Amino acid sequence: MKTTKRFSRIFAACLCASLLLVTCTEFLEESIDDGKVELLSPGADAETNVYAIDFLWEPLDHALQYRLQVAAPSFDSAPIFYADTTVDKPRFSISLQPGQYQWRVKALNGSSATAYTTHTFTIHEAALGTQIVLLDTPPDNFLTSRNRVDFGWQRIFSAQNYRLQVDTNGFTDETDILMDRVVDGEAFGFDVTEEAQYQWRVRAENDTAQSRWSAVRRFTYDLTPPNPPTLTVPVNNAQVSRPVTLQWSGDNNVASYRLYVYKSDSTLYNAEFPKRLETTTTVFEEGTRGERILWRVRATDRAGNESGYSAWRSFVILR
Repeated sequence: MKTTKRFSRIFAACLCASLLLVTCTEFLEESIDDGKVELLSPGADAETNVYAIDFLWEPLDHALQYRLQVAAPSFDSAPIFYADTTVDKPRFSISLQPGQYQWRVKALNGSSATAYTTHTFTIHEAALGTQIVLLDTPPDNFLTSRNRVDFGWQRIFSAQNYRLQVDTNGFTDETDILMDRVVDGEAFGFDVTEEAQYQWRVRAENDTAQSRWSAVRRFTYDLTPPNPPTLTVPVNNAQVSRPVTLQWSGDNNVASYRLYVYKSDSTLYNAEFPKRLETTTTVFEEGTRGERILWRVRATDRAGNESGYSAWRSFVILR
C-alpha cells in the first residue's frame, strides 16, 4: 500500500514537472540575436532612375517586426534620414529624389534583435513622365461613414502640382469623371455626398510633363447601419448557473459589438459595461443566487455605423 502511494506521489510530481516544462516552453521566445536580415531590393550598389522605391527583404524566422532606416548620403557621414520606421511585413515603399542613399534593416521580437544589414543605392534624375505617385491615405478598400475623406500621397521630385481624380465608374469615361482637380500640395479633403464605392488616383505635373497615374484605390461611403443582433443563448427567462455563456448572431460586415448587462432595476451592472467585443460570445461570471440579470447587444459595422439595440433578454442565477 505504501509503495502504491509513493509511486502515485512520484507520478504526480513528474506529471506536474512535465506540464510546467511544456507550459514554459510554449512561452519561451526564440532568440534572433545571431540572425541576419537578407536584403533583396534595392541590391547592393544598385542604380536606378525610378523615384518610387520598393524596399524588400527576406522574412526572418521568429521575427515579429522590422526596423527600417533610409539615409542620405550614408549613415556614417552626417546623414539626413528619409525613413525610420518599424513595420510588420518585409517591405516598405517611399518616393525619393535623385541622390545617393543607404538603407538598412534589422529584425526584432519581444526579447532580441539582429544587427542591421546595410545596402547602398543611387537614384539618377529622370523624366517626370517615367515616374509614378505613391499613395498614402486612405488605404485601399477603405470604409467610412464620415462625409469627408482626406487623401494623401508622396511628393515626387520636379513636380509642381498634382492632379487628383475621383470617380464612381472606374475612370472608364475620361470625359465624365466625378472630380478632376489640380492640387498644389500632397493632400486634399474630399466631401462625399452620396453612398457609393469611389475610386481615386493621382499624377504629378509640371509645366512640361506629367507622371504616370498612381495605382487606383477604392473607398466606400456607407451610412447604412447593420441589423440589430439576435440574442440566442441563454433563452429568455432561463435559470442558469454561473458562469453564464452569452451568445448572439449578427451581420457579416460587423466589426464589433457592445454588450450591455443590467441589474433588475435596469441600471448597468457595473463599470465594465457596456463592454466592447469582437466576437459573438462572452462569459458573464457575476451575479448572486436568485438574482435576475437583463442584457442586450448592439453592433457597429466596419464603416462605423451603429445598429439599434437587440431585444431584451433576462436570466436568473441558480447558483
